Amino acid sequence: MLWFFSIFFSVTTVWLLRYIRDSRKIIGEMEDAVQARRCLLSESTDAHIRFHRLKGLMSETNRLITEYDAYMSENSGYSKQLAAMLEAIREVVVIFDGDRIVEFSNKAAEELFHGGVSMKGSRVDSVIRSLDLLEFLERKNIGSPMTENQVRITLDSNDLWFEASCTIVGGVFDQERPSSLLVLHNITRLKTLEVLRRDFVANVSHELRTPLTIIKGFTETLVDDHIEMQPATRERFLGKVLTNAERLHMLVEDLLTLSRLESKADQYEPVLQPLSSLFEAVVEDYEPRLTEGQVIRLDLDPEIPLVPFDRFRLNQVLDNFVENVFRYAPEFKELVLSAKYAVSDNQVVCSVRDDGPGIPADDLPFIFGRFYRVDKGRSIERGGTGLGLSIVKHIVQLHGGTVFADSKLGEWTEMSFTLPLSQANRLSAD
Repeated sequence: MLWFFSIFFSVTTVWLLRYIRDSRKIIGEMEDAVQARRCLLSESTDAHIRFHRLKGLMSETNRLITEYDAYMSENSGYSKQLAAMLEAIREVVVIFDGDRIVEFSNKAAEELFHGGVSMKGSRVDSVIRSLDLLEFLERKNIGSPMTENQVRITLDSNDLWFEASCTIVGGVFDQERPSSLLVLHNITRLKTLEVLRRDFVANVSHELRTPLTIIKGFTETLVDDHIEMQPATRERFLGKVLTNAERLHMLVEDLLTLSRLESKADQYEPVLQPLSSLFEAVVEDYEPRLTEGQVIRLDLDPEIPLVPFDRFRLNQVLDNFVENVFRYAPEFKELVLSAKYAVSDNQVVCSVRDDGPGIPADDLPFIFGRFYRVDKGRSIERGGTGLGLSIVKHIVQLHGGTVFADSKLGEWTEMSFTLPLSQANRLSAD
């Protein structure tokens, strides 16, 4: 009887060991399938699986793996679509995790801050160096609605201004951890225009206030003391009023001209025509104003082809240059109007050169700015509004050219502008 129990115990032990081995094998296959996220195709027979009562578990596991794969595929497609959309945005877009490690950056961010190279894996504050931005991110309240703030970022010694917004987004690139979405909208141009507008308003206010104050003061005196006032004094006061009224009129006219040039491109009507006739007409207009010992002459390149330009507007440019010579360098001996054809640049370079007192080198970069005067007192005394050269700059830019000046203090001054001929071929073809 003892031998029977021994045999039974041995058989049972072998069977249990084999059962455990097979079960472990099937469970191991299931574990590998789950880790690899693939459906389970067991090496064991279907009967063997049923015997171990694992068929239902395997079917349910395969179903879950299939659903998970479908979800991941859909989510991956969504992430790719999101990345494609963010790439197309012109604003700077950066997505980073809780440690401020960049998970995504669009092309605008990479080109501006990282030389066109991917920012992924870098710290935000190591790529975008800005104390303003760092303080903004520190103040950002996790989970709060999107907040906005203006931040300044210095790149290559230039200050750029951005409207910054940052918010928490969940599971964009990592399902387990939320991310932060930072958007920087470049408002540098708006900031610059705001400063220009503020300066322009301040300058206009000042320019208007001075003649208005003079007119008001002299007019009040004329009204209060007109009975006792001597005729000579009255005439002098009226002359002051008239002079400053004319100054106001010139200022308003220049402001209107500048406004039209800036806001309406149709003020520019180019016609393909020779430059020589325009230069000859300008010389003819100013010859009667020459005094003894003064000469005005032309130096025109005979090779200059027909040039597309608006005759009225370009006449304003030459008039301004020549008038400035008569106004601020009245003792000149020679005034030269020249036009040279630069074949290599396919443009004409036009200049007005005098041998007057010249302009200080420090003032040359600014003389085409609004209301800028080299000698403010003398300019006002001689009737300048400070807008003439700014108008010249706008007219030349409408023609697609550039304006510049050169001078040697005490010897000469040369005002120049270019006229590109790239449009000439198109106009002649038409």
